[in-house]
Amino acid sequence: MPIMLTSEDVDDAFDDEAFMEERFSDVQRLLLGDGPAPGPETLVLLPATRCRLTVGPHTSGPFGSCFAVRLDPGSDLPAARVELLLADDGALLGLVDAGTLDGWRSAIPSGLAARYLAPPAPSRLGLFGTGEPAWSCLLVLHHALPSLSEVRVVGREPDRARDFAAAAALRTGLRVRMSEDAHATAACADVVAATGGHPPVRPEWLAAGALLIDQDAPAAAVPAARSVAGVLLLDQSAPAAPRAADRAVRHVSLAAPVGRPDARPESLPLAEIVAGRALPRRSGSDIVHYQGGELAGWGAIAAAAGLGHAWRRDVGIPVRLGRDSP
Repeated sequence: MPIMLTSEDVDDAFDDEAFMEERFSDVQRLLLGDGPAPGPETLVLLPATRCRLTVGPHTSGPFGSCFAVRLDPGSDLPAARVELLLADDGALLGLVDAGTLDGWRSAIPSGLAARYLAPPAPSRLGLFGTGEPAWSCLLVLHHALPSLSEVRVVGREPDRARDFAAAAALRTGLRVRMSEDAHATAACADVVAATGGHPPVRPEWLAAGALLIDQDAPAAAVPAARSVAGVLLLDQSAPAAPRAADRAVRHVSLAAPVGRPDARPESLPLAEIVAGRALPRRSGSDIVHYQGGELAGWGAIAAAAGLGHAWRRDVGIPVRLGRDSP
């Protein structure tokens, strides 16, 4: 019987040490090109319903080969969702809210990147944002960087940021508090994660040697029917001058920019660092600015792995299909 995962179910499935390590390995394999290349995504438009379907490539699932289908409805319809279907007969295995899954889909690569790009033994995290992406990013970084001990949360709404901090402290056991000073939070952190905070974070705010994980900057539009193989880096207009000449900003992307004339020429693909062909910093004082993005094949793997893990742990709500369905 298919299962439906709530936001809490998705968090419970992904926030598991062994499961997260397996997903780090999945991302690393995709970055290094180990194994067969993932197939393309296929876009299906449904004009009559103002919906669109994005059909992902085949991947291994709990009952064999399967594929994920993302349904993005119109603005007046319920939220987007992801369905996992068997490849041989199209049988529904499970469905999940796309927004929650998106948060983890972005956070897992960021956690792997943090292991390679963070300064030694980071203890202070500045977290910008209080939504689902911020929550999943916090849980991933808590696992990826075990030396973290203190978190400051910056959000658009102080009350919501305060509630987020209280829930985060209870979930992680870390010292978590709300901060209304964005500059001070960024300046005192070893790692800063921007997931929708206000104001936007600039690399020049950070201390020497710190890491900025940027999941907040909007990416340029790309055809939804294509499999996006790299990160689209944005030019920052009128960048602030570094506060010290020896604190250069080193830009790292999830994958090599593709077809972008405005991409930073000095941006370094994360795969080069993971493979040992490049170093994240030219000197210890360099600030590293990591820009997340889409990695071909990762969305399908994340959906299949998450639903499969939830199934094995008996997490989720069984969904009855057919005439007797409510």
